[in-house]
Amino acid sequence: MDEKALPKLNITSEDEFNSLMEEVDAALIADNVPIVARPIRAGLEITKRYNIVLNAVPDKIPIEPGVFTPEQISVRIHDWMEKRYGERLKMSCDVGRTVIPLRGSIYVINCPLIMGSVRFVCEPQTFGEKRESIGIRKVPTCNALDLIDGFTTELALSLTAEEVVKIGLAHSTAMAAYVSLDAVKDVKLVTEAIGDLLAAVNHLIDPRQQTGLSKWASLQAAEKLFKAYIATKGEAFKQTHDLSKLASHAERLGMTATPQRYIDDLQCAASVRYGAPPVALQEAMLAHHISLEICDVAAKSIGLSKGRSMPSTPTPIIDGMPADQFLEKYATPP
Repeated sequence: MDEKALPKLNITSEDEFNSLMEEVDAALIADNVPIVARPIRAGLEITKRYNIVLNAVPDKIPIEPGVFTPEQISVRIHDWMEKRYGERLKMSCDVGRTVIPLRGSIYVINCPLIMGSVRFVCEPQTFGEKRESIGIRKVPTCNALDLIDGFTTELALSLTAEEVVKIGLAHSTAMAAYVSLDAVKDVKLVTEAIGDLLAAVNHLIDPRQQTGLSKWASLQAAEKLFKAYIATKGEAFKQTHDLSKLASHAERLGMTATPQRYIDDLQCAASVRYGAPPVALQEAMLAHHISLEICDVAAKSIGLSKGRSMPSTPTPIIDGMPADQFLEKYATPP
């Protein structure tokens, strides 16, 4: 429907607002929208029905009795949801997360749930700035640095250009994978693979860091996605942990070939779970990032084989050029 044809939202009483929220919440329940996402989705649902612009994450200002301006309605939506669902709203609504080594520490980068389109940037100078998280007439922007647990302004402003690029690419890779996986999470083994990806991260950030368990979880995620794709194509997969065999089988069925170096860096024996052989931290993190790339390709292949319109994940742009071209031109040889 043309935006100009949408009716104006005319609320004049608390009863009218409550009636609207009951109707909207019922629609979200029918669509299986998780509770944690309902405050934002409620605002989107209302803007779909009426010619009104609402703030998805409004400032915490007092509710004024009898006042139903867009600002007040935005605040009232969140207040209504908090009263209805309480602590259950505090659950994470991220679709996944990844890790990146930075100056002797490991930092977690979260991948937020996206509804619609979002423009991601990686800008130290705008770290911590307040941004609109919902776009009605333009795509909202999200700074990847704001998604890092425990990040600070001082650290953001001290980042080198190389560190900024690495953070941006790590987030871009993870975001692409988790969005693709989320689109086919109803396919058998995919949800379990997402759990393996998250386990790989958890083992790395745990104070009792278990790098062997992390690498094994990364292998398991890739293994499950290969098997899920094979099953989607109507064939039985072998009960094996041999990624080379699974990748070759998937490739014969139409999946993009997996680079052999990815297989070599990710493959490991089950005994790594017990520290034999020991797995270095850098080795475990590399396995995690490789697993994300394999899962992204496999998830997209599964979606296409099922005739689904998969989410678009544009190539990251650095200084006006695609990331692969930028790295080819400027990356320092190892």
